[in-house]
Amino acid sequence: MKKLLLLLALSFSLFHCTDPVDLPSRFEEPELVVEAWLTNKSEPQTILLTESQDYYANRLPTPVTGAQVIVCETVDATPTSNCFVFEDEGEGRYVWTPAPGETIGEVGTEFGLGVQRGEEQYTSVTTMNRTAIIDSISFQFEEASIGNDEGIYAQLYARDQVGIGDAYLIRTRINDTLLLRPFELSSVYDATFDPGTETDGITFIFPIRFSINKLDDDGAPIPLVEGDKVEVEVWSLSQEAFFFLNVAGDQIVNGGSGLFDIPVVSSPGNVFNVDSGERALGVFNVAAIAAAERTLEE
Repeated sequence: MKKLLLLLALSFSLFHCTDPVDLPSRFEEPELVVEAWLTNKSEPQTILLTESQDYYANRLPTPVTGAQVIVCETVDATPTSNCFVFEDEGEGRYVWTPAPGETIGEVGTEFGLGVQRGEEQYTSVTTMNRTAIIDSISFQFEEASIGNDEGIYAQLYARDQVGIGDAYLIRTRINDTLLLRPFELSSVYDATFDPGTETDGITFIFPIRFSINKLDDDGAPIPLVEGDKVEVEVWSLSQEAFFFLNVAGDQIVNGGSGLFDIPVVSSPGNVFNVDSGERALGVFNVAAIAAAERTLEE
């Protein structure tokens, strides 16, 4: 009995240990981080350049200014004369502004990114892939269930393109507010969440259709009310961008610091240092967008 009590006491002390433990992050020098999420919309396109920082640094990333940034159409990774110069607007923002009605390109076009920062050069190549086909946004009444309150919720009816390997990102605005928390963004692969399901050319599965609703801080969907406007965009993703977002999302919601949390790693991107050939931080994607909107009326 004494041994049992001792074991229980030891277990209690282990589960109630609150002493902080600082682990070395092995951070050495800041690296360039490239956030190049471009689209085929006729609106200013922005590339963000910042520096990486120590995992324990509690501050915003340092912006990179004074760089030269250009995007060109390419053929077999060789630039053509059709290029877009991104102007330095400060705070790490590099912007290309199209003329009225102008877009950066069409589905199937290959693009190359070039970044010159001092003596360092970085490059990436991607293709604007096709996006999904949106049919409609529907509003449906749902009875109360586990995790859901009774009310009216939105669903996105969109269909995957025929052919294995299409990847998408779903972004939602409700009453002009963009839902940007990690669990409010949905990445889609051939109408489901992951590759390998062998689904193709079908309507997005129910959890993805339902994912366009606003969520509370506990991740529960919030019913719509009369007058709510729902806007949805489906962005096409390259394979590299899809996996980048999935790893980044897992890392962002990985903050429990528990025994079974996944290790902290950088998301693998598709930007490379020209001289060393090493992979830089960040990703370059040019998306085609399908969009729809609907307002809940009486």
